[in-house]
Amino acid sequence: MLIRFTVENFLSFNELIDFNMIASDEDSHTHHIIEGQSQKDIDLLKTSIVYGANASGKSNLIKAMCFARNFIVDGVAKNRSINVKHYKLDTACAHKPSRFEFEFRYQNRQYAYGFSVDKIQVHEEWLFEMGHQLEVPIFERVGSAISFNFEHPLFLDASEDEKQEIGYEARGTRSNLLFITNCQERNIRRLQFVYKWFAETLIIVFTTSKHQALTSIAKLNIEFFNRVIEFFDFGISQIQIEEIDFEHTNDIPTSMKEEILAEFPYGQDTAQFISVSSKNYVIEENEFGGLKVSKLTTIRTDEMDNIVSFEMSEESEGTQRLIDFIPMLIGLSRDKVFVIDEIERSLHPLLIKKLFELVLNHDLFKESKSQLITSTHEVNLLDIKTLFRKDEVWFIEKNQTGESVVYSLANAEVDHLNIVDGYLNGKFGAIPFIKDIKDLGWKD
Repeated sequence: MLIRFTVENFLSFNELIDFNMIASDEDSHTHHIIEGQSQKDIDLLKTSIVYGANASGKSNLIKAMCFARNFIVDGVAKNRSINVKHYKLDTACAHKPSRFEFEFRYQNRQYAYGFSVDKIQVHEEWLFEMGHQLEVPIFERVGSAISFNFEHPLFLDASEDEKQEIGYEARGTRSNLLFITNCQERNIRRLQFVYKWFAETLIIVFTTSKHQALTSIAKLNIEFFNRVIEFFDFGISQIQIEEIDFEHTNDIPTSMKEEILAEFPYGQDTAQFISVSSKNYVIEENEFGGLKVSKLTTIRTDEMDNIVSFEMSEESEGTQRLIDFIPMLIGLSRDKVFVIDEIERSLHPLLIKKLFELVLNHDLFKESKSQLITSTHEVNLLDIKTLFRKDEVWFIEKNQTGESVVYSLANAEVDHLNIVDGYLNGKFGAIPFIKDIKDLGWKD
């Protein structure tokens, strides 16, 4: 679970900003809280929504998380620069590193992992265990020097040989690579849980994202897919998986087919995922040693009650986006953290509200330790009486110098206020300021 994310000197963020999922003391919607295992643990929120005007920095907050996650998971090739984007409206920022830190809970322990980096090298990197009046270093990196606290419980059963191996790999970590990334590449299992949290738990979705494994996930969860489709009532009777002989399909270009035939890992019980013209396919070996193609189609009925099959690309953008969200719903039942940019894109406001109601109230998600964080313009979600808590609502706006600032509704006195009207009238900021039409100076 995500506890806190901070970023400094990246895109529209100059000074350090703090976004967190820590629950306040308010007593509304207590089922939105993931309680700690003891009184010393922090109670965390299941959801957060982030509002702001266009170009205020909402997407930049998610891009900052995404940059840090991808740098951790994918690293960067040797002798390549790091694609970090410093804050541009302060000339001093071009000469100092960008800083990123995540506090997260993993297996009932709380950690802070972060790094500072410029386009050439990692300047600092650190991993601490956090708790009530607790901040214990596990390792700290300054430049090329990495020091370890081998007294920490993570290392208590480590042999001297293993400690020496960890130190050796630390010294061999490239200047443009994170030590945690190197741990994954060199199979240093003792610290791989950090990499695993970013690679498997933290999932970031932008408006242009398409789930490449959608068909494969649907094959394994077709009943769940159809229950969700029925719940949201798009007029689809069901979703089905259509299998086609690879040799005879015309959907995949000949050149791509030839490449797949030549390189497919036969006999290894694996699948390949490909996309052609926004269509997703799963390619697998069939029982005869050849290949088969699976694709996702929707089923509707015509006026004579006949079954009619539709390609996914024939469905509306809203229907496609909702179906793309179904793996997210599966993940939210399995302790994942989803960060979604503009969740309302192509979807009706009532559908988005229904989606949150499902995640926050259905029994499937009540016991999970998952979180859903999203940026949005959809003001109909600003309902702190029936849908959200105050501490689940965040705002981002740019100050007079052009840098993005982040703040929560948690401590605002809004109990007797119409939140939607208050937001649109500028009471909380984070709205666009548009000049009067007369100021344009246009003449008839």
